[in-house]
Amino acid sequence: MGVTDNLTDPAVIARPYEYFGELRETEPVYRNEKWGGWIVTRYDDVRTCLQDDEHLSVQVEADRLRNSSLEIPEMKSMFPKWVFYLDPPDHTKLRTVIGEAFNPTMVKDQREKVERVTADLIDDIERRDPDEIELIEEFAYPLPVQIITRILGLPLDDEEKLGEWSSDIALTLFHHYNAENRHQRTEAGIREFADYVREVVVKREEEPQEDLITYLNEAEADGMTLSRDEVVATVVGLLFAGHETTTKLLANGTLELLRHPDQLELLREDPAVAPSAVEEILRYHGPSKSLTRGVKEDFEFHGKQIQAGERVLLSLAAANRDPRKFENPEEFDITRGTMEHVGFGHGTHHCLGAPLARLEARVAFPALVQAFPDMELATEEIEWTQSPLVRGPKELRLRV
Repeated sequence: MGVTDNLTDPAVIARPYEYFGELRETEPVYRNEKWGGWIVTRYDDVRTCLQDDEHLSVQVEADRLRNSSLEIPEMKSMFPKWVFYLDPPDHTKLRTVIGEAFNPTMVKDQREKVERVTADLIDDIERRDPDEIELIEEFAYPLPVQIITRILGLPLDDEEKLGEWSSDIALTLFHHYNAENRHQRTEAGIREFADYVREVVVKREEEPQEDLITYLNEAEADGMTLSRDEVVATVVGLLFAGHETTTKLLANGTLELLRHPDQLELLREDPAVAPSAVEEILRYHGPSKSLTRGVKEDFEFHGKQIQAGERVLLSLAAANRDPRKFENPEEFDITRGTMEHVGFGHGTHHCLGAPLARLEARVAFPALVQAFPDMELATEEIEWTQSPLVRGPKELRLRV
């Protein structure tokens, strides 16, 4: 492909595994002048950086935005309160609180709910008996958003506007550089989102219910509680993160199963292979393409002088196909069974919602391939999300 410093170049967006893979084999710690930082692509190096809290920071990234000259007060107030933009010890407090809510027992208890929502969405499609569906709109988006809204205790009728606000947030959070007025649209989306959530949080303070918002209002970690602003920010963050990447996981996975009919047939014949299939989808074509870190202090990495104030882009896509770690990494094999990929990150900021996302995908894929045995791609032409950080089709049309 050749090396370009434009991470939203159409060729890079369309073929990221080829682009980042070439860097991995030729210049695994690469200085990208246009982006203003370094790109790290090998598996061991990405893992090392993900757990290097001494030199690398997520909070520096939030500080960069907060200290910018942009007129975005809501963003500057909200982002630094999100757990994925906090370094320890602030991160530790918030992660402890949220982690208790997403412990294995809680997630296991959600299985019946996930199965019911999955079945209802498939029933809705079958009832219409269409020749063609748009998978994201009709299945991959509503499934995780309905689950997280139920867990939080929000009305399902608000699904559409929650999706619109989340899309606005993604413009900045996922670096959609080509989107027009992206900061202003994110600012407006966060303001409306926060106003909506704040109203619900206040109601739960007055009338507690058995939902996650009530839990966050009342939660304690090491004798500390969350302020109302912290609860509001956490709920907005959970709503955004609770469906955005899972939607792309479901879409990417369906696409790869259809492109590899032998693997799809394996899953259809033996739904018990679903857990392994989900891990292979996360490795081979996961929703998180890259993660960013800010540099806190100068350090040397593989002979390169990394300086404070710079940024580091950690390519999960390249790491997950590194032949130094995975045998035949370009082969899509749902029986591979490895969980050593970095599809959910690694270290301090390993994805909190990973157990829930895994559960949703383990239920969804077998149900989908069983319900629609003749499904196929309506077109091979895929328009991809214009982001260096996430990977997913903007729509996925299927003949069913």
